[in-house]
Amino acid sequence: MAQLEGLLDITVEELEESLGRKKLSEFIHGSEQRFIDRINNIIDITLEDGRKRAIFISGPTSSGKTTFTMRLSQGLKDAGKPAAFLSLDDYYKMADLTFDADGRPDFETVDALDVDRAAEDIRNIIDGKKVIPPYFDFNVRKQFEGGEDRAIQLPDDGILVVEGLHGLNDRISGDISDDISTKVFIVPFGNVFHDTKLMDKREIRLLRRIVRDNRHRAAHALSTIDYWPMIEQSELIYFKQYLAKATYHVNSFLAYEPLVIAPMALHDIRKALDSCADGTLSPNVFMERSATGKPFADLPRAIETAKKLLSHLEDIPVIDPSRVPEASILNEFISS
Repeated sequence: MAQLEGLLDITVEELEESLGRKKLSEFIHGSEQRFIDRINNIIDITLEDGRKRAIFISGPTSSGKTTFTMRLSQGLKDAGKPAAFLSLDDYYKMADLTFDADGRPDFETVDALDVDRAAEDIRNIIDGKKVIPPYFDFNVRKQFEGGEDRAIQLPDDGILVVEGLHGLNDRISGDISDDISTKVFIVPFGNVFHDTKLMDKREIRLLRRIVRDNRHRAAHALSTIDYWPMIEQSELIYFKQYLAKATYHVNSFLAYEPLVIAPMALHDIRKALDSCADGTLSPNVFMERSATGKPFADLPRAIETAKKLLSHLEDIPVIDPSRVPEASILNEFISS
């Protein structure tokens, strides 16, 4: 059973002190290296065991699961171990949705996935069979059948790395023995202080999600904030049990990331609030499938949250996003 570990607290004053040219480079490098060391640690343990055929990765939204999975998979390959990765996001079926009291569709439930197909594909890949996974396009919010270029087939000693919100759900990974599998729970675990707490692990993920949704899912900041209560409700239901099932916890919070994520989120939030004020704000894209027909679940609440975030973000210093290394987990959120 894993536990959240390695809590990383940082102050605005410490962020400001890092801004010298040499200091900043060292600060960024040290932050990235801690994350890389954790990946390498799991790779080393996996290779030493010799029996593992699957690594299942779970964590709440905007924890960096995709980048972590790709780097873990590549690290195994670099060490000479055949490996492939599978994203459970591609198994969204967008059918038989349920809704909360405000009409938010529940895309977070395990039932939003084609669980039977995912579990069958995982079992077949581990058994050495060729599998062609589907592909889900978040821009059009639709699943497509994959082509031959997406085929996965592993030799007897290959390792399949599976990531998704529900990667540690028994309906996904429960059929695979612990003797041949490893389970990882990833979530940023840190706080940012300036007299009082400005950001905790929840707000770190919310800011990451705002920035990513704006760049990858055609969703403005108020869409993300308006949908966030559904995400939090899902986490209350699932993630305590997923952490309990995990072999390892990985802290994906990078000490320097507020310098990058905070100003980008600040820009996105201001832009959405300005659009709201001048009457040009588009509806919440996450409400498109809502049975209520409402453009937002609770726009006044979202605006209140957005303004509270603004008051926190204005205190955080800024660096150019170009300082983020190409392989950084942050590029999962900030890259266009």
